[in-house]
Amino acid sequence: MDFYIRVWQVVFLLLFSGKFSDCYRVSCVGKLIVDSDVIHLGSNLTVGCQSNTVHCGRHFAIVFNGETIFQTINCSVIKTQIVITQPSFWLLCKVKEGDTWHTVCGQDFKAGYPPGKPKFSCVTYQDSEYVNCSLAATTETYLLTNFIVTFRNSTSQILQYVMNKDGQVSIARSLFVENMTYEVHVRGHNALGESHSTFNFSIWDIVIPSTPDITRVVFENGTLSPKICWNDSEDISKPILRFREARDNQDWGQGSVKKLQAGCILMQEALEPLTRYQFELRVCVTSTNCSMWSQPFNITSPGIVPSHKLDVWRVISSSSTQGALNVTVLWKRYTPKYYSGDLLHYKLSYKEQGEIHELNCPAHFTHQSLQLNAEEVNVSAVTTAGSSPPASVSLIYTGKPAPMITRLVPAAGGSVLLAWDVSHHSEEVKGILGFVVQWQQSPMHLGWKRLGKDHNFTLLQGMRAGVLYNISLYTEEASGVSNPAFVQVYAKEEKPLAGPDVSITNTGGKKILIQWEELNQDKQRGFITNYTIYIQRHKDKILLQNQTVPNAFPRRLSWELQGLQECVDILVSAWNSAGEGPKGKPTTCCCHSKVSYNTGSDKKTGGMIAGICLAAAVPMVILANLMYLKCVRQRMMKMCMSIGVSWIFENLPKFDNSNAIKLLKDDSHVPWEALPGDNDPPLTPIEEVSLSLERKDSYPTVLHVTETPTTNLFCIDSPYKPQLLTASQRNEDFSEITDEELKDEDQFPFLAPPSHDDFCWDSSCIPVIHGRLNSFLAMDGALGSLGILEDLLAPPKTASNKDGEVEEDEKIVDTGDIDQSTFTGQTVLPNDLESCLRGPVFNSSPYSPQELCHSFSVPEEG
Repeated sequence: MDFYIRVWQVVFLLLFSGKFSDCYRVSCVGKLIVDSDVIHLGSNLTVGCQSNTVHCGRHFAIVFNGETIFQTINCSVIKTQIVITQPSFWLLCKVKEGDTWHTVCGQDFKAGYPPGKPKFSCVTYQDSEYVNCSLAATTETYLLTNFIVTFRNSTSQILQYVMNKDGQVSIARSLFVENMTYEVHVRGHNALGESHSTFNFSIWDIVIPSTPDITRVVFENGTLSPKICWNDSEDISKPILRFREARDNQDWGQGSVKKLQAGCILMQEALEPLTRYQFELRVCVTSTNCSMWSQPFNITSPGIVPSHKLDVWRVISSSSTQGALNVTVLWKRYTPKYYSGDLLHYKLSYKEQGEIHELNCPAHFTHQSLQLNAEEVNVSAVTTAGSSPPASVSLIYTGKPAPMITRLVPAAGGSVLLAWDVSHHSEEVKGILGFVVQWQQSPMHLGWKRLGKDHNFTLLQGMRAGVLYNISLYTEEASGVSNPAFVQVYAKEEKPLAGPDVSITNTGGKKILIQWEELNQDKQRGFITNYTIYIQRHKDKILLQNQTVPNAFPRRLSWELQGLQECVDILVSAWNSAGEGPKGKPTTCCCHSKVSYNTGSDKKTGGMIAGICLAAAVPMVILANLMYLKCVRQRMMKMCMSIGVSWIFENLPKFDNSNAIKLLKDDSHVPWEALPGDNDPPLTPIEEVSLSLERKDSYPTVLHVTETPTTNLFCIDSPYKPQLLTASQRNEDFSEITDEELKDEDQFPFLAPPSHDDFCWDSSCIPVIHGRLNSFLAMDGALGSLGILEDLLAPPKTASNKDGEVEEDEKIVDTGDIDQSTFTGQTVLPNDLESCLRGPVFNSSPYSPQELCHSFSVPEEG
């Protein structure tokens, strides 16, 4: 499938390329009839068109170079005449069938002229082996034309040559006899006809000088008159020069030349700078015997050498520690009207200690700062065409008095009129070379102007309104410059841009001293003449008083605030010749008890600080008041215990000073006897415990019991039977405990539960009766109130004697249910067991070596 597609593509390509190519031929269905196939330009050509089919009423048309020039209705034949003005054209005959035009026949044609009489010339050089002949036709034929040249001498020698397309032919010089005259016959022939021409020539007459070859063209001494040199071997030849601008094929111009030496001439005319030119040269032995023109030589003329001096000035700021002057040399840019070409740099030169120093500054520089011990500095501009004459500026002050400025007034258009007089040293006027006026807006904006010695006034232009200018006037002499005359001026004054800042000082009572600062120079925009002090009410800005004072130093005013019992704002504005400027920043003064002042920014800062202090003090006062309430302290401790780590709040007991050890050491207690059937187990070995172990595993916790009016004793068998411990059985590795530590231990209300490795409880054998927990078993075997513990865990309540509550130390402790409490075991020593067996019920210990003793409340009947 792809193969057939490619075949069709090739076929269509060939069809379309053949249709639109130059090889397209009209397939005639008739004929085009013309007088001749070769037509003379400008003649009338009769054109006929005949169709092979005869059908009347059809439209016929003749097209000339794509333009329909004749159209008519006929059966089969039409005819017309055309004036031929083009050397090549084509004709087409068409017929209209229905709405479509069809081609009958068409043809391409050529037109031209018969050959005219040509110009024939031959030349040869002195040492050349060939004779070069050329033919120049007088008219263009536009047709293929052949020229045949025949040479014939008196001895019937015949030489015949066909000229090439360029109309030239080269013939060996040896075929000619040097001293014989030849007759030359030229015959031209083309389709329209032929021509004949006859000439005579001799070899001696056609020998010409060799064609020169330009070697160099130079512009010397910065001039625009070029020097042309070539390879000249014949001193007797006369050079002829022609030139033109090397663009747009302009006409040649004849140059006037001055022969300098053999092979070199100087062109007298000055060329335009920076323009590209083309030069050609030939040499002649006689006026008719000249060489051929040389090959063109192209060159661009140079720029104009600078001819004007730079405008140079200097500013001497101070002397350095070595005695050298700190000098800034300034110059104005060298404008292109004084030169053409490229500006390379500026050259500064000065003589110091007998040696000449040079410094090159880039072309965009207009000043250079130096430290010099020289008397003058020379500055020149260096371009591609040369250097300008050096301009010197003196660094010496003559010490002569400055000119006297007689007038300085602003003028229209941002200008200032400056006038001066030098009559006070008229005896030395002859030595004055001129005057220099310098005006300066800022250290970076400085201008100057040089004037002749006959001037006594000038107009300084281009000054900005509202800008202060410092003007200096110097006289310039050959030996240096005079001292300057200095003035200040505004070309045009404008209103100040701002008002002065104000400060207030209390001088006693209600008297205050108002002081203000001088405005910055860029905000004055004129010479300040007056100041106005305004006093306005602070709260509503209503003007109360104002006073205008002249511009006098110091800028201060003493003021007494009479009858004012509120805060006021004090503002100051400045005046110049253009009017009053805006008021400055206000300063507030309050006069309730004593004079005080602050600015708006100080009030804002003070208010912010007071607000921050008040916001911080309120929560601190509330917190301090809450700390006085005990309930708040208890709740805070409870909250901290619930959030923090539990061991942080535990004060673990000390083994060496426990209650059990103290009871064993106490001899005042009556020894107790064991109950019948009691047998102590073997002595439990004592395990040494390091101090790093948790102390909660080595000390029993509290056993809670309930207090009831009526108690019954229940004894529960326990497998645990403790033995008496002696002092020697204690761990010797434990350190001694101080009395303070013992006191702290006795007062700590929380006890840790014992380890499961010591013993275990059988809670199933303990009868449980619901009731309120009112007491706990202390270390000495006595019952203690739970209010001590609950003081830290519960808020205080109002004391009462209701059922289920116990009044103790003015605090009410609610007892909880027994089933909601956690029972933990405790080891009971023998002394505690004795108190449990012998004492009353309410003071008995709930634990014995053989039995557990508990008191339970018995509910009353009915």
